[in-house]
Amino acid sequence: MINIKWSFMNRIYRLVLNRATGLMQVASELATSQGFPPRTTGFSLCHRSLLSTAMLAALGSVAAPSAFAAVFDFNSDETITSSRVYTDGFRVGPNGTVVVDVSGAAVVTSEEDISLGSTAAGNGTLRLTGPGARLAINSGFWDLLVGEAGVGNLTLQGGSQATTAGLMTLGNQQGSSGNVLVTGAGSALTAREIRVGRGGTGTMDITNGGTVTTTRPYSVVNNYGMSLGDGTNGAGTVNVSNGGTLAIADNLLLVGMVRDGTLNIGNGGTVNADRGVHLGGTLISLSNNGTSNGTVNVAAGGELNTAELILGVHSDSSGVVTVTGTGRINADTVSVGSNGDGSLTLSGGAVLRATTDVRAELPHGISENFGQTGRIVVSGTGSAIEAPRVDVSNELLVEGGAAIRSTTAAFYDSYANTRTNATLTGAGSNWTNSGAMRAFTNVEILDGAVITTDTLSVSGGLNSSTFAPRLEHDQVRVSGVGSAIVTANGLTVGGTVFEPYGVLSAASGGRIDGGSGITLGNAGYLALGGGMDQWSLATTAPVWRAAEAVGQLSASPISMEVNSGGLVFNHTGDATLSNTIRSVPSGNTWVGGQLLQLSGNTRLDGDLTAFGGEINVTGGTLLINSDLYTGQGYTNPSRALVQEISVSGGTLVLNGTSGFQQQINLGSTVETVRSSIAVVTGEGILAGNARLGDTFLGDGGTLSPGQNGIGKMTFDGDLYLSANNGLGATISGTSFYDVDVLGNGQNDQLAVSGTAYLGRTSGLTNTADAALRVTALDPSVSYQNGQTYTILEAAGGVQGRFDQVTSRSAFIDPSVVYTANQVQLTLAVKDTTPPVTPAPPVDPGTPVTPVDPVTPVTPAPPIAPVTPVAPIAPPLVFGTVAISGNQRATAAALDTLRQSGDALALYNGLLIMDADTARAAFDDLSGEVHASNRALLLEDRFLREGISQRLRQAPDFTEDGGASAWVAGSGASNRQDGDGSAARARQNRDGLMAGVDWSFGERWTVGLAAGAESLRQQLQARNASSDVDAVHAGLYGGYRGEAVWINGAASYADYQIDTERTVGVGTGIAQRLGGRYDADAVSAFVEGGWDFELGALTLTPHVAAAYTRLSTDAGVEAGGSAALAIDASKDEVWTSTAGVRASWDISGGLQDGARLEAGLAWQNAAGELRADSRQRFVAGSSAFTVGGVPLARNVGIAELGVSLNTSANSRLSLVGQGRAGDGQREVGAQLNWKVAF
Repeated sequence: MINIKWSFMNRIYRLVLNRATGLMQVASELATSQGFPPRTTGFSLCHRSLLSTAMLAALGSVAAPSAFAAVFDFNSDETITSSRVYTDGFRVGPNGTVVVDVSGAAVVTSEEDISLGSTAAGNGTLRLTGPGARLAINSGFWDLLVGEAGVGNLTLQGGSQATTAGLMTLGNQQGSSGNVLVTGAGSALTAREIRVGRGGTGTMDITNGGTVTTTRPYSVVNNYGMSLGDGTNGAGTVNVSNGGTLAIADNLLLVGMVRDGTLNIGNGGTVNADRGVHLGGTLISLSNNGTSNGTVNVAAGGELNTAELILGVHSDSSGVVTVTGTGRINADTVSVGSNGDGSLTLSGGAVLRATTDVRAELPHGISENFGQTGRIVVSGTGSAIEAPRVDVSNELLVEGGAAIRSTTAAFYDSYANTRTNATLTGAGSNWTNSGAMRAFTNVEILDGAVITTDTLSVSGGLNSSTFAPRLEHDQVRVSGVGSAIVTANGLTVGGTVFEPYGVLSAASGGRIDGGSGITLGNAGYLALGGGMDQWSLATTAPVWRAAEAVGQLSASPISMEVNSGGLVFNHTGDATLSNTIRSVPSGNTWVGGQLLQLSGNTRLDGDLTAFGGEINVTGGTLLINSDLYTGQGYTNPSRALVQEISVSGGTLVLNGTSGFQQQINLGSTVETVRSSIAVVTGEGILAGNARLGDTFLGDGGTLSPGQNGIGKMTFDGDLYLSANNGLGATISGTSFYDVDVLGNGQNDQLAVSGTAYLGRTSGLTNTADAALRVTALDPSVSYQNGQTYTILEAAGGVQGRFDQVTSRSAFIDPSVVYTANQVQLTLAVKDTTPPVTPAPPVDPGTPVTPVDPVTPVTPAPPIAPVTPVAPIAPPLVFGTVAISGNQRATAAALDTLRQSGDALALYNGLLIMDADTARAAFDDLSGEVHASNRALLLEDRFLREGISQRLRQAPDFTEDGGASAWVAGSGASNRQDGDGSAARARQNRDGLMAGVDWSFGERWTVGLAAGAESLRQQLQARNASSDVDAVHAGLYGGYRGEAVWINGAASYADYQIDTERTVGVGTGIAQRLGGRYDADAVSAFVEGGWDFELGALTLTPHVAAAYTRLSTDAGVEAGGSAALAIDASKDEVWTSTAGVRASWDISGGLQDGARLEAGLAWQNAAGELRADSRQRFVAGSSAFTVGGVPLARNVGIAELGVSLNTSANSRLSLVGQGRAGDGQREVGAQLNWKVAF
């Protein structure tokens, strides 16, 4: 048989030699080519030509056809057990559902197309079983179509095999479905090329040791061996698992070539693609007519091996690779996001290894038209990317202990327009890079993640992928305890040719280790604390975030180039650095870099002698314990560029020199200048023991020599206080010189080699007020008689005067004396002695007539000795600002403090206070808690109320009398308002008591009771509290007639008192004081009433009287100079009560005897309702008396309770009580249980 195949007029014909008749036959193949465009493999497409037309005419003239050859159709189920050859191909289930089984040693060979489900109505299944079963298409011209137009199924199992030298298609036409299963060891499918999901849906499963192999070699045109989602309406899925293998020999595997394609590699599955795996389109596609999506899932135990893995090949396409568990990808090169979007996710221990590189968003020229995104996520312990080169975009997430390991690395901006951060987060998450690493975009290392690299360079500002002229707010940020960037051989931060700046920050415990050194290049900033919020084009500098907790910085030396940004401190809390900080010289210029202090307390203890850059303080405190640039290496005879210091907010404490002394030859003279200048404005404070050049203060700036004490500032030049401050603007605010003094003659000093210009009288035109403020005093020297100090010396003279001389103290009078070169300060306590009214002038009277000389007078007897004059009382000082009674009493005692030792230290600590602060200090110092604690004890009703509740219960009498025992627990919470002098008190008490009593006859009861109680009082406004432990004991008795009854008791209480208070919080006299002493009380009460029985209701009017006498021992506090010695005291109080109680029997005749009780009463108190405490300062003062919180004189009382029998001889009662009146609010309850014997 000779077959010749061609097409004519869009029809396909076959010329067949019929050996039986000796004739050539022409057969039409319309049935096998309908409904889909001609296939494009090999020569299965034959175009019309003159040769084919001539051949048809010639053969047709030989003989007319007498028979037509046709494809073989399986229209019913069949089992093939012997070998067959189908010369014209065959179709399974062209019009219905048909299953053909091939088994045994049957070899089925087709010399043309094989179609399973060849029509829309067709459903054909071809199933090969057993190691001898074979299916073959030996010619590359013919196709194996599984689901040509309908449903097609091909199964290879039990070691069976199928080979085709041509194309294999699964789901050929739109609406079709093709399914292939290759399962079992030895089962194998080999095809020249496989298309899964061309016009319809294709699915291939390779499992249990089955293999699928494509053999088409790579060429520019024939550039893939298998494609998934091959047509515009197609969708293809390949599943490889359980020892299954897919091998793409010497060619590409395209996943999502035109439409959606999915490759799932399950446990034990292996895919080998020699040339590469491309997801989402193909590199040579001219148009996709839409979008394509390729997905690869590699599950635990699965493995993908390939030379090249590209995710998102074509524009408007996407490629997604997900690897989980122990899944592995081994490749030479990996590209995530080429012209389209790519997404790579590794989790649960998955690993991707590349022998060359892993790169996100491959560059394709200077353009931002692609907009592709290359997102990489590595998640979970054990998950990792390993490659010599790893380049990522800001679409990176490494979390949960995952890792990246590389030799060289880079972070780039994404082509996408969205702004995100490349993020490493979580303990154990790390990127280890043995070579150079570059960061051109936002990178965050958070919550324990670590980057370790040989070198790191940080820059940003423009899109490093598109170079679009759009500002990007790029920075690298390390935040969280355990988070770190660790470099071995250096870290560089700064702009490059294409990136205008660089920002690196560490916050909240994040650490930066610069290894051999940190270099801040062009516009390069290194920030501790809050990093950059955005870059400002207006200022060409960062706008910083709010302060954050400080990060950590290694001791690596820090070098700043001429145009570098600088070292930024924008943190909360404290930070201490010991780094050597230097300016990189440019020629003879040593002014590179900045120190920017924005927030927090920063201390620099390292060597800054080679740092000549700017210092800019706007908030917080910057302490520098080093000289600044000292002139090393400077050889130019002209004046050096000055080091500029600006303090516009916060505090700069400089303990060293700024700039160096330079001799400038002016020809006739030699000028000595210092190469620094300082400008202090706004809320800025310049402090420390510094040596500077010309210094200017204005608009609120402050000079405060020293550091928490006495200091000296030296100015090699002129000093301008609110006088021509060099800012070129009108000075509008007052500048200050704050002075601290010591009694040994030491004091803050300003030493000026030039002229000191002071304020409005300086003779300059641009001036404002210059103020002198005394801010601290010597605690060891008395100022009652005044002290004088030299506070400023100027070799070139003092021009002007201080416009204001003040002290924030309400009690000190400062005054100033000026000489030509000095300013002297005198301090004395204000004289508050009222002026003495002058005596009226004496009338000289009438002149006396001269008297004749008198006989000498007899000498007068000796004059009696003169009575000594009483000592002069100390001046009234503190009482001038006191308002309340307790404040006045305390202030009067403070006026008498001994003027030496601890007493003087306390006295001087108060002298420097303003009026409001002093009044608050008087309240703290008053010891009011001792008086208020007595009020607490006078109000103690613990045992009295327990006995009263016991006696109000009807006793269990027997004819011969009997005994009862009882136990009770009680608690109460009380608030007592203050009176304007004493502060409000909050009090709590709780305790447990027990008693035993006996009844005699039918009327009398006597008993004993004892208990333990804890009391606590808090005076929040006075930062004071007291804790009391008490023991009580008492005797009681009662008489009960038919209706009338009377009860009474006497008790004794022993108290152990502990007090604690804090004085002067936030001031120079802050102390915590405590005291312990004892007290005891004797109490008695009597109560009587009359019961009116009204059925189940009983009404009882009652009256009561009580008396308490409290004796408090003397005590002494400890803890500081404000400690008090408290005198012993005795206090007493009486109360009288009248009220009515109602009791309802709610038992309903049951044995529980349940009763509901309620009562209302009014109580009046008399006696010492405002307890006081007489005391003195242990350091040495007169005694003074302060009052405590007042007791309520009149209160209303409400009670509500319930009681019931718990057995035949026991009863339980619960009573709640509320009290209110005269500023008192109290709520309490008592639970009582008794048992009779």
